[in-house]
Amino acid sequence: MTAQPDSGPIGLRQVVALCGELSSLATTDCDLEQVVALVAERAGVWATVVDDSLAPLVKSPSPPGSVGTPAHRLTNVLESDTQTVAQLVAAASSMRRALSLPASGASAASLVVAPVLVGDDAVAYLVTAGHDVDETGEDARIMVTEHAAMVCAVVLGRRRIVALAAGRARRELFDGLVLVGDRTEADVDGWAQHLGIDPGGRHRVLVVALYPGTGKPAPAAIDMVEHMLATRCPAAIVVNRGSEVVALVPGDDDTELTRQLTALARLCREAVAVRFPDVRSIAGLGDAHPGAARISASYGEARRAVDIGRLMAGLSDVIVFAELGVHRLFAQVRNPRELGGYARDVLGELIDHDQKNGTEYCGTLAAYFGENGSLRRASALMHTHPNTVAYRVHRAEEITGLDLSSYSDRLAVQVALEIVNGLGGNP
Repeated sequence: MTAQPDSGPIGLRQVVALCGELSSLATTDCDLEQVVALVAERAGVWATVVDDSLAPLVKSPSPPGSVGTPAHRLTNVLESDTQTVAQLVAAASSMRRALSLPASGASAASLVVAPVLVGDDAVAYLVTAGHDVDETGEDARIMVTEHAAMVCAVVLGRRRIVALAAGRARRELFDGLVLVGDRTEADVDGWAQHLGIDPGGRHRVLVVALYPGTGKPAPAAIDMVEHMLATRCPAAIVVNRGSEVVALVPGDDDTELTRQLTALARLCREAVAVRFPDVRSIAGLGDAHPGAARISASYGEARRAVDIGRLMAGLSDVIVFAELGVHRLFAQVRNPRELGGYARDVLGELIDHDQKNGTEYCGTLAAYFGENGSLRRASALMHTHPNTVAYRVHRAEEITGLDLSSYSDRLAVQVALEIVNGLGGNP
């Protein structure tokens, strides 16, 4: 009979027997589901394997009527107190051993997190929830969880070997598809078919590039982004290129797909920021183009979007090439000082006035132009009266000596405001 996850702690003899069973399981062609199920059944706990973003890769089934059980409480903790669990995961990864989080109340479940180590990388985490009535019970569960995590590492290590071989093949095919010159249409279609891409369909490219503070980006960070893109966008062909992860996504330039891909890229960036705070990530999304030969155009757009995001840190965290507008021209200026110098030539006195006196003239001009010169809409955006907006616009003209009724002055101010925004307000 299968033990219910609330059946209580196990003793030392059971721990030794269970670790032996787990070791035997590692010699077979087992999967994560078998490891987690064995731990849950024999240790009387609820278990799950999660990735860096705390998304479950596999979990033990919840027994009927599980409300109030460790299974139910662990689910609640993972969903409602992600910061605490993320801190425990980060600590376990850093210390490279299992750590426990005691129960906060008599009816609550304690957690144990053990890193799943493949080589030098923590590729996943085994989390168990249960009741530990004393220190002996807690120590036993830590031993079981840590040993089970070693078996999970064997399983994932096998997968990694296969994934590395497949990844190298995908990378070579991708490079041939978008980077090699003098290609015939038949060559391009052939590479696309080998990648599993419909040569006649429309595809767009999402690039997530990683830039560490020093040296090369951590392989674990790249692997994490690759895994997140592959699991959350199963229709995409995901390619790990060492310092960037590329997703070839089928579909047209519709608003919903753009929203979904932007949200996914943002999720990847947030996960990188939490786990690898010294690594900066920038995401760029190209347009959809028909035919395999045009995939290179979408990749080029996504890469340009990334380059623009790196140059202009004040832009959105995920750069959509189709929405860049005039910023595409700014990217041709490789020295940000040139852009900043132009902005200060036009708006320097106004920027200094705002900083010195706490006024909002630059912000008011941005709102005014953003609302196509409508005082009413600009005032609603800034939560003030239209007369206040009109006064600030007039004062901005006096301070800068510019005439906003002049086409050339108005254009210069709007371009300067875009530069100020793109550079994060500090030209």
